[in-house]
Amino acid sequence: MNYKLYMIISIVTLFTACGEVNSGNENSLPTENIDDPISCQEIQKQNKLFDYNYEILPKIEPINNIKILTQKSKTFNKTIEFDKKGLYELFTTEYYWASLVSKDLNYTKYLEPQKLIDAVKYKKDKWSFAITIKEYNNAISQQFKGVGLACQDFESGCLITYVQIDSPAEKIDLRRGDLITKIDGKVATENLFYEKAQKDNKINLELVRKNSNQKCKGSITPRKYSYKVVKEKILKTAKSEKIAYLRLDSFLGDTQIQKQIDSAFDIFKKDNLKKLIIDLRYNGGGSVDIASELLNKLSTSHTGEHQFTLEWNSDYRSRDELYKFKAKSNSLDLKQLILLTTQNTASASELIISAMKPYLSKENLVVIGDRTYGKPVGMGGRSDRSYYYFLINFIVKNSLGFYEYFDGIPVSEGCKVEDDPFHEMGDPKESMLKTALHYIEEGSCK
Repeated sequence: MNYKLYMIISIVTLFTACGEVNSGNENSLPTENIDDPISCQEIQKQNKLFDYNYEILPKIEPINNIKILTQKSKTFNKTIEFDKKGLYELFTTEYYWASLVSKDLNYTKYLEPQKLIDAVKYKKDKWSFAITIKEYNNAISQQFKGVGLACQDFESGCLITYVQIDSPAEKIDLRRGDLITKIDGKVATENLFYEKAQKDNKINLELVRKNSNQKCKGSITPRKYSYKVVKEKILKTAKSEKIAYLRLDSFLGDTQIQKQIDSAFDIFKKDNLKKLIIDLRYNGGGSVDIASELLNKLSTSHTGEHQFTLEWNSDYRSRDELYKFKAKSNSLDLKQLILLTTQNTASASELIISAMKPYLSKENLVVIGDRTYGKPVGMGGRSDRSYYYFLINFIVKNSLGFYEYFDGIPVSEGCKVEDDPFHEMGDPKESMLKTALHYIEEGSCK
């Protein structure tokens, strides 16, 4: 069946929605809060189950591989019919590397859109993908079904390494750095937790709380929930200087994310803060428009100047788009911007760094953590009413024409810092944030 392909929003993204969500019998999910919030008790002797004095931190799984505790779809059919001809024609026309696509491929033999995409895409393209319309709508609406955390096997249990903002896990006070020791009375493992999360039953947890001699317990029930991707704080250095901190987990969500960002900058603007730390360590990308709106919040002195350009292939240069700074009522006049990054930081997140490079000195645009993923390209989605297709359509250039960071954006000199899963994001004791605060005071990461 040859459906007409429809254009949707242009996004720069490494798609990071984990699992298939909002599926199954949603009417059977609990609507009231039946969880038991985490409660803790001090223990008298030193807790030998969990000691935070490690010289080598455990490696956090890449965000695109991390399994957030969500329930898998019971209805998704991978063989759903799709527009093979239309998808192939996108490769030969709008695809950024269209001139390199084979003109005689037998596209009719492919039964799944992703297999066709993988067969056609240029070798440098690690990103083009297909997704069902339902999955896409769930992702941009920031809705999951599950509990909203990720944990990894670690010594005597499962170490929580990520908690979604405003998820059921956060609401009962589960924290990054907690070591879950028992799940329904059994020794906690990653696989056991994910197995439990596929059901609608209450999960009873025992855990050890970070940096203390506390044993804790509580319960959580997998269910449909909405989450947020923005969290803000105002921190103080040792010298009592106020610093804005913004945790931003994704650019996928459009107006919802914009409202969350606006709310954060309303708070920052009240104190007229001049220094900002943006935590992008798990942000795999999203909307170009949201990235541009965030850039607008970072400067009041560059209105009308060039942020970045989306540049299409030579046959579609009429679709090139130039973005410019537009100061908002809650924009800051930043003097220093510090970005916390890892190899999970990609796409629209990298765009923020690249776009600000021409406007801040290297002493005042600081990257701390690890080299970013490397995705200076983007895509405009197309739909055949069954799937959305995201094929690479354009490169993303900053005002100096720079875009060659396919190997990632490096950290500032001396600022390579390991991700620290034993402290919450936003905790001044967490290694990356601690280094950022030190840089603000001392002018170096060491």
